[in-house]
Amino acid sequence: MRDMPYRWIEAIQDRRDYIEDQLRPGSPVVGLPYAQGSLLLTVSKSAQKIFEVHDRIALSAIGHPADIERLRMLVTDTASVQAFQSATEDVNLHRLTHYVLAHTFKQAFEAIVGEAYIIKMLLVEIGNGESETQFTHINYDGNVKVQHELAVIAGTAEIENAMQNYLAAEQNGTKHDLADALALALKTWAVGRELSQRFEEAEDNTEVTDEQINETIKTELEDREIEVGVLDSSLSSDTKFRLLTQDEIQAARETN
Repeated sequence: MRDMPYRWIEAIQDRRDYIEDQLRPGSPVVGLPYAQGSLLLTVSKSAQKIFEVHDRIALSAIGHPADIERLRMLVTDTASVQAFQSATEDVNLHRLTHYVLAHTFKQAFEAIVGEAYIIKMLLVEIGNGESETQFTHINYDGNVKVQHELAVIAGTAEIENAMQNYLAAEQNGTKHDLADALALALKTWAVGRELSQRFEEAEDNTEVTDEQINETIKTELEDREIEVGVLDSSLSSDTKFRLLTQDEIQAARETN
C-alpha cells in the first residue's frame, strides 16, 4: 500500500507522455488581436476547427476530433443556458473556463482508470467597450493560462514557447490591421508546424528560418486551407463572430 502514491504519479506521467505524443502532429492554432477585434488561425484539410461559443467568445482546439466536439458542445450549451437563465452579459470566458472546462479536463486526466481527453483548447473573448481581449489556453490536464496580447496552442510546451517567442518578437507591441495580423499569425503557425515535424529534435533546436517558414506554408497549402475566425467588434449584430471566406483570406494575403 505504501507505494500507491508513486504508482499514481507514474501512471499520470505515462498518461501525460501518451497524450503529448498524440497531440504533437496536430495543426497549431494562433490567437492574435487586431485593430477591430481578435482572430484565431489554423490550417486544416476539411473539418472546421474554429467555432463560435457565444456572441463575443470563440474557440479552437487540437486533439482527437470526438473529444473536441464533445467539449465544444459542452461549453457552447453551457453558454446558451446561462444566457437564457440570466442574461447575455453574464456569459463570460472566465466562468466558462474555470468552472466548466478546466474542471472537466482535470477530472478526466487524473482519473487514471478512465479515459483522458486528448485535447488542448484555445478560447478568445473580446471585450465590450474598454475591456481588452482575453485569450485562455486550457491544457489537457486542466491547467489554465490567461493572456491578453497573443496566444498559441501546439503539441508540446516547447513548440508553444517557440511560437510565442516568434510572435512576440514580430508583433513588437503593435496592433495590426486584419491583413497584417493574418499574415503574422500564418507565419507563427508555420513555426509551430515546422517544429512539430522535427519530433524530439524540436526540444533542443527551436530555430526556424524565414526560408523554412515560407517553405512550410507553401507545402502545407498544397492540400490544406487556411481557416480564420474573427471576433469583429465593428459588427452591428450582437454576435461578433464570423469565419472568413477563402476569397477574403486570399485577398488579405495578397496585400502583404
